[in-house]
Amino acid sequence: MKVITLSQKELRGEAFALCSTIREDNFTPDIILGIATGGIYISQPIKACFEEKSWDGFYAEIKLSRHSTKIKKSTNIKSILQRLPYAILNLLRMLEVNLFEKMKSKTYNPNKESRVHLSKKLQEEIKDAKSILLVDDAIDTGATILAIKNVIKSLNPHITIKVAVLTVTHKDPYIEPDYTNYKRALLRCPWAEDYKGEDKIG
Repeated sequence: MKVITLSQKELRGEAFALCSTIREDNFTPDIILGIATGGIYISQPIKACFEEKSWDGFYAEIKLSRHSTKIKKSTNIKSILQRLPYAILNLLRMLEVNLFEKMKSKTYNPNKESRVHLSKKLQEEIKDAKSILLVDDAIDTGATILAIKNVIKSLNPHITIKVAVLTVTHKDPYIEPDYTNYKRALLRCPWAEDYKGEDKIG
């Protein structure tokens, strides 16, 4: 396992590389759905990438906050993280993943699907669509994307759903992506609490 720090420019490059992989697979979705927060910084460049080829599908974003993100934002951990060197922060990130992998069987709650709220417009588009691309920055346990997939399938059982992420961080997630740039890599992106670059988001 390794930790990779990406600037905004590098992140956009990774998103376009991911889009190239999708296009090489000859998959052109009717809908591109970005999963906030991190996923929208990947889905927006992917949308632009498809639009270069005259894509005229439907684009939307959805927010479904993770429990670990809430913990980080509800404490004073941000100021502590900013003071630590990347070498220590990398070890903390890897430790966090190891702990979550051990707890995975206890953390997934099917009721998480009740927190997936799609707009009426998006629901109508899904009902009429043949294919949809879900885009996020990473798959950790995979519970978030699995919950979203289940809701989409309840609206349209015949829709083709494909998943694109920059990285898969955990071993044996609940769901594997169709497209990814990395496996077992932790990405420190500009919106992360422990990101120190001048182009930090938020």
